[in-house]
Amino acid sequence: MTSVLRRTFFMFLAGLFLLPVPCHGGDSFEFRAETKRGPVLLQSFCRCPVEGEAVMLRLEAPPFKTAGAVFNGRNHSFTATGEGKYYFTLIPIELDTPPGNHEIRLEIVFPDDSRLDAPVSLAVLEGTFPSSKISVESCFTDPSPDELRRIEEERTLVTGIYRNRRSEWLGNGSFIRPLDGAVTSPFGVRRLFNGEIRSRHRGVDLRAPERTPVQAVNSGVVVLARSLFFAGGTVIIDHGADLFTLYCHLSEIAVNEGDHVGKGTVIGRVGATGRVTGPHLHWGTRLASVFVDPTSILHLPFD
Repeated sequence: MTSVLRRTFFMFLAGLFLLPVPCHGGDSFEFRAETKRGPVLLQSFCRCPVEGEAVMLRLEAPPFKTAGAVFNGRNHSFTATGEGKYYFTLIPIELDTPPGNHEIRLEIVFPDDSRLDAPVSLAVLEGTFPSSKISVESCFTDPSPDELRRIEEERTLVTGIYRNRRSEWLGNGSFIRPLDGAVTSPFGVRRLFNGEIRSRHRGVDLRAPERTPVQAVNSGVVVLARSLFFAGGTVIIDHGADLFTLYCHLSEIAVNEGDHVGKGTVIGRVGATGRVTGPHLHWGTRLASVFVDPTSILHLPFD
């Protein structure tokens, strides 16, 4: 059975009448379907659909066994908010995603094993990212054998933490900034360390004096609180729903691994530890194994 016939067959089983409704501004969409079990409504929210952004999908539907949205080959499961008001999932638009229309496939399995399988189009726009030159100590561009072993051990540790993610939502309402500082290095910048391109900047740097308090941007569980070679004093918080935030180059860490923290809890203080040129906070957000611009999360309606 071809993919088109298969999709039509699943729609028939679910008793669907599909009605896509575009939203104003072009940055969001709304999708409706009538089924034998009741109406289905899917809405998207994002600041701007460019590479590096996070997109929220909200789902209202009759009771179901499973529900997910497939994007770029990954299935993103819907989870309920803490208050149970609606279901949502978050999808990342990865860096280097080409501009154009990209399919999001909504897949719902109902209690009687009938399905809703419906495609929705997300129009991705082209992003622009500058380059920056940074001078650091040579040990951070040409580590010694001992330092390389430490780097690999830390990479294995952090990879394991990201794999051991929680599916339930731990957040409480909308996200906040970790501190009131200007962005000195935005997300996605191509970074040249001592004249060599080493990476894309997968977070934002916020200017702040040393020892400025850093707060958790939402509630969650502290899954890492220690010093790392490149990142210096680092805290990682698991907010559930495959979303983590990280806070790097801290001079002081005020939480322990395993702590449950609330939104606004002071988790540490700004420093200049790790691979840095001066005091600042590196704030990152990892969503479904992809780093996204953390400021994009501030524009999503979790309330």
